[in-house]
Amino acid sequence: MPRPACHGTGAGGRRLAAMNLLATENTIHPDWPVRVKVVPDNLATAASLTENGQHLEMHPAEQIAGFRAMAAEGKTPAQTGDLLGYSPRHVQRMLKLAGLAPVILEALAADKITTEHCQALALEDNPDRQVQVYEAACREGWNNKPEVRVIRNLITDSQVSTLNNSKYTFVGEKAFSGDEIRADLFSDEQGGFVDKLALDTALLEKLQWVAECLKEAEGWAWCAGRMEPVSRYGEDTEVYRIQDEPDAVYTEQEQQRLDELQELYDENQTASDETDTMESEIEAIECAAQLRAWTLEMRAQSGVVVSWRHGEICVQRGVSLREQSETEDEPAQVPVYERQPEPVDEISVPLLTRMCAERTLSVQAALMQQPEKSLALLAWTLCLNVFSSGAYNRPAQISLNCKHYSLTKDAPSGESGVAFVTLSQEGKRLETLLPEGWTQDFTTF
Repeated sequence: MPRPACHGTGAGGRRLAAMNLLATENTIHPDWPVRVKVVPDNLATAASLTENGQHLEMHPAEQIAGFRAMAAEGKTPAQTGDLLGYSPRHVQRMLKLAGLAPVILEALAADKITTEHCQALALEDNPDRQVQVYEAACREGWNNKPEVRVIRNLITDSQVSTLNNSKYTFVGEKAFSGDEIRADLFSDEQGGFVDKLALDTALLEKLQWVAECLKEAEGWAWCAGRMEPVSRYGEDTEVYRIQDEPDAVYTEQEQQRLDELQELYDENQTASDETDTMESEIEAIECAAQLRAWTLEMRAQSGVVVSWRHGEICVQRGVSLREQSETEDEPAQVPVYERQPEPVDEISVPLLTRMCAERTLSVQAALMQQPEKSLALLAWTLCLNVFSSGAYNRPAQISLNCKHYSLTKDAPSGESGVAFVTLSQEGKRLETLLPEGWTQDFTTF
């Protein structure tokens, strides 16, 4: 096969320059033989990137240009990764950066910005918009240096992250088109961003769909899907009336099975797949019994409202529309369940306040006298803060407040009570143990 008169230099450019210098200085003859390795054209770029990467860590801008050249040759990210020793995901990320505006890539090559800046700018697909965001971030940054946080905020100001987003998880990725989700290839958790309004719209549509399913399955007169639960206060009271849930009605078989499950559950001290199964069955039995409590007549005159609260679905059954009774000639005879009064309802609020204050002081004094139980209670509370998944938990945030003034004001015994006197005496004793200047820092402790 005939060979061309000359070859391009895919690797060894500095060695070629050194030999040319030696030739000009007559150290070697111009026709001095040089050993070379000829590679096919389709491997020239890969050979250049491989050798340069082995001798010296390549600049990100050079790596981006090299990956882009190999992609132009028709190589897939997997093929490029196999040739150069990179993962396909790394190649995909660098090719994503290759689509940035030329001005941004020039800034990267000049070390004015880093790959982190480029990764944030890659969240925007429009090159013109990328330049606008970059220039705006430069203006906001100190000494005309943009911050990654500012770039990300400018691009996603009207969007929310899909990562650990309960709304997005509930709605599902299929609810959005590919253009509506801004994928973040540089997130280790495969996250992205979606427009807030689009997410809320999709959520409302699915809540309405769930409400319609419950209406058909359970036999309610009407249904509604909304973003927030129906409130017993404010404007909702002019439209809706919320009935108290009737007591659950269990069949004999359900009650027997529930007792068996509860006994088995109490015997298992640790969480497992078996306990999860039991919890699911208990929840299903309780749900069926609660639904059975709503009679067919109640359902025929009331509705079900499905909303979103604390990161999960909220279902309100037995909600009545006030406008129905107002528009009809005769008042609507809606079966209403009323909660039976309990003995505690007869206690006045002032008396209840005084009793609670007295009880709190007594509990505080009792805990003070039992330090082991106090320590256990503190450890338990801290574990709840750290490991519990409640919506309002704040991990490792401890607050200590002394509210004796309000307690002694409400408690009948006041400051002369045994509990408060015991607390005061112990407080004074402990305070005398503290050295002078202990408030300056925590070295003493």
